[in-house]
Amino acid sequence: MRKFFLRLVAAAEFYAILISGKFFSISYVVRYLRNPNPIITVKLLKKFGATIGDKSTIKRTLFIDNCYEDQDSKGDFSNIFIGSNCYIGDCVYFDLANKIIIEDNAVISGKVSFITHADCNRSEFLTEKFPRKSASILIENNVWIGFGTTILSGVKVGEKTVVGAHSLVKSNVDPFSIITGIPARKIKSFT
Repeated sequence: MRKFFLRLVAAAEFYAILISGKFFSISYVVRYLRNPNPIITVKLLKKFGATIGDKSTIKRTLFIDNCYEDQDSKGDFSNIFIGSNCYIGDCVYFDLANKIIIEDNAVISGKVSFITHADCNRSEFLTEKFPRKSASILIENNVWIGFGTTILSGVKVGEKTVVGAHSLVKSNVDPFSIITGIPARKIKSFT
């Protein structure tokens, strides 16, 4: 009986957030995802355009930025692609100015940041020196990203790779690698 009641409450909460997001704006859903009911997170993301495979879970809080009010914003979550059997930890940050593609069987630990763009548009001087950059991020199959890691735009992390905690990944990573550090460097290859 208790499980039925919890499912009923989750369904009511899901539809309340869905209707509010459709009626008011996606910003309502973005705020909700900072303290969501994990039972409905995946379903809610899918309803607003994300692609998420079977058996993937999102632990709790998501920080979603640039899905609206950015020059490349789509006004939804369609730049999120998560494969099957993935785990997304607590307090993960998604910059949706471009695509974030996470293939199957990936483990994304807590407080990982995916930064798909850089833009210092408030300063004409800096914009001239550092023009806007935006590119997708690809995390291939069977990758484990350690706690607190930051992955920058345009990066591809090859399959069966481990990224150590608190790393800064600013360039492509070969498959079958263990990398760590700021900036991240290969310390070992799997055989």
